[in-house]
This record gives sequence, structure tokens and C-alpha cells, in this order.
Amino acid sequence: MDRKLNMVSINAGLVLGPGVSQQNPLSTMSYLKGVAQMYENGVLACVDVNFLVDVHIRAFQDRSTCGRYFCFNQTVHTEEESVKLAQSLSPLISLPQRIEYHGSEVHAERLRTKKLNKLVEGAA
Repeated sequence: MDRKLNMVSINAGLVLGPGVSQQNPLSTMSYLKGVAQMYENGVLACVDVNFLVDVHIRAFQDRSTCGRYFCFNQTVHTEEESVKLAQSLSPLISLPQRIEYHGSEVHAERLRTKKLNKLVEGAA
């Protein structure tokens, strides 16, 4: 039975922006529970709250939009990037006073934005 309904699901990475983690500490902490494994697997993704809002608006405006979108505009795959992310989430995450980088290990990015880019660029 065709109900002529296009379902759209926008699944965000870790939402970042001014005050987001302080206003929603529980959802931020829930996301961070698996952060070490996501980082090691190259799938630690973040999204700026303004970008996420824009994607929602574009998905609503484009009647051909359907399906699932994993929404992110930044991935973390170096030690330095992970420390910067942790610093941006302060005071939810406490860091030692001094941080030493142990190497230049880079975790390969395993996420793709092809479908998301089509939505964002198509409405531009």
C-alpha cells in the first residue's frame, strides 16, 4: 500500500556549538560513552548545530528528500583533534593540566557524506 509518504531521518553526530553541551549534558555524555571505540574505528563524527539546522531546513524544503542521512561536518581522527574536542566540551570532560601527544597516529576516516552533500549542495 503506497501512502505517498517520504520518510526522512537525520541522524546527527555529536552536536557542537555555543552552549550545546551545557544545555544538553545528558545527551552529550550518552554519545561520549562510546567515543574511544568510535575514534579507533575512524567514525567519531561531530556536527555544528548551525549546519544541522540548515540540513533539517533543506530536507524539509526539498520534496524529493527521503531516507536516512548521517549528518556531520567534522570527523576526529588525530590525537590533537580529540584533545581539542575534549577541551570544547569542558567542563563535562575534565582534562589533565598538561597534555602530551604520544604519536602521530591517524585513524582512517570511514564515513562518507555523498548523500548529505547532494542535499546541501542541491539546494544552494
